[in-house]
Amino acid sequence: MEGVIKVLIVDDHKLISEAWVSLLKDAPNISVVGTADNVDEAYDKAMIYKPEIVLMDINLGAGSGFDATERINNSLPKTRVIGLSLHDDITYVKKFLSIGAKGYLTKNTSKSELVDAIHTVHRGEVFIASDIKDRYFTSLLNVDSSESKKELTMKEIEIVKLIAGGMSSKEIADKLFISHRTVETHRHNILKKLEMSNAAQLSSWAKDKGYV
Repeated sequence: MEGVIKVLIVDDHKLISEAWVSLLKDAPNISVVGTADNVDEAYDKAMIYKPEIVLMDINLGAGSGFDATERINNSLPKTRVIGLSLHDDITYVKKFLSIGAKGYLTKNTSKSELVDAIHTVHRGEVFIASDIKDRYFTSLLNVDSSESKKELTMKEIEIVKLIAGGMSSKEIADKLFISHRTVETHRHNILKKLEMSNAAQLSSWAKDKGYV
C-alpha cells in the first residue's frame, strides 16, 4: 500500500457510497479502504484505517458531516477531509473549510475532478469544485456581486429547509426553540435576500438547490 492514497468514504446513502467506490476503483494510486454512514462509524473507521483522505457527506442521517470532520481532525491531524454535498451554497463551503476540511465538491462532480481533488488535497493544497470556485473566491474578496448578496447564513438555510418541508412559522419556532417573531424575521430576511415574495417561490428554490 506504500504510495497509495487510502480513502474513506462517508455517506448515509448506500447507493451513493457504492457509486463513489465504483468511480475510484481503477483510479491510479488510490484505494478505498472503507465506507461509513454515520458520525460514530466514520470516526471509528478513520481511527482503524488512518486514511489520508476522507470523502465526507455534509448531511448524514444521524448527525452531521461537520461533527464527524471535527472529531476526525482532532484525532488524526494528518488525515485530510473533502466535503461532498448537493449544496452549492457558499455558506456551506466556508463553514466546512473553517472547521479544517481541505476541499469541497458538489455531487455534480466528474470522476476526473474527484480524482484530481484527492491528489490535490493529498499534496497539501485546497480544492474547490469548479462549478462553485469562482463564487467562493469572489466571496473571499468581498466583491459586491448579486450572488454574494444572496448568501444565506446557516440558521437561514435551516429555516429554509423547514419552510420548504411545509412547516408553519409556529411549528418552526417550536422545533428550533425560538420565538414566532424570530422565525418571521428570518423569513422576511430570507425572502428579501433572495428577492422572492412568498414561500412557494422559496420552496421551489430550495428544491433546486437540493436542500429538500
